[in-house]
Amino acid sequence: MENKILMPGDSAGNYNEKWTKTFDLKFLIIWLVLFAFLLSWTIIFDPNLFNARHFFFKTAIKLFVMMLLALLGGMLCRHYCNTDDKGYITTSKNNWFKVNYTRKIQHFAAYLVPLLSPPTQPFGILPHLWESLFVLFMFLVLIKPIREFSTFFMLQFNSLDRIEDRPNTLKWIVLGNMLPGLFIITVFKQIFETHLHLPLLASVVVFTVAIGDGLAEPVGTYLGKKKYVVPSWNLKHRYVRSYAGSACVYIAALVFLFLFKGQFANPQEFWSAIILFPPIMTLSEAFAPHSMDTPIMMLVGFSLLFGICAIF
Repeated sequence: MENKILMPGDSAGNYNEKWTKTFDLKFLIIWLVLFAFLLSWTIIFDPNLFNARHFFFKTAIKLFVMMLLALLGGMLCRHYCNTDDKGYITTSKNNWFKVNYTRKIQHFAAYLVPLLSPPTQPFGILPHLWESLFVLFMFLVLIKPIREFSTFFMLQFNSLDRIEDRPNTLKWIVLGNMLPGLFIITVFKQIFETHLHLPLLASVVVFTVAIGDGLAEPVGTYLGKKKYVVPSWNLKHRYVRSYAGSACVYIAALVFLFLFKGQFANPQEFWSAIILFPPIMTLSEAFAPHSMDTPIMMLVGFSLLFGICAIF
């Protein structure tokens, strides 16, 4: 299996190993440590945040929406695909319906739903960090002992468990995608708010990645005829991408730059972004390792827009 080219639907492993020997246990420990750290930080430096009940209530609603979308995605997978005796989806590369399609539902939700913040949301980095921890909790409840005990959570796991990522689905989503992605968003949203005073401009990057990269995989899987190969982040396998999928990133970048045109301080910033942002974001997606394209694209996109706004 070493360095094998995996197509969408190709099986790369299974979940037979005991969960305490896998990433699932490490993820549980990581989340608990982050929760303890964030709780302590809030108690010491900003205890008034706990009085913002509307913030935590609406954040909980966002979590519910994300879990509901994942549940619907899992139900869609169960409708078109078979499952084994434990509830895991069984498909092959010849199946017309693939988990790759429903996985992007959670991709959209995890990054876009937190942007739906009320005008009264508390200001600062702590609220962003709490929201990120809530998003990670949505994936924490999908570790093996929970999902195999409950059909409710297994359905959510079904919607993101790409066959070709097994047994590393959750590990790659959390370590290669969500954890670095959410951290980068939190840091740069704070930078755009405090240094550029352009908090909404950060949304250009988030929307480009969430929708552009989110559409890249299903479009590429279904319509992409011309393919190219990228490595996985652990370099053990290679995965296929398509030019049609990468074109989604370019188009999305252009669309959201025009939609957020009013956020740029002057025409020089806007037209510089039009020239540089779409092709650089497309190349970032094209050359990023499998399951690490989101944080790489975000780091590149945020840095590029910040540089453009700082120069002009």
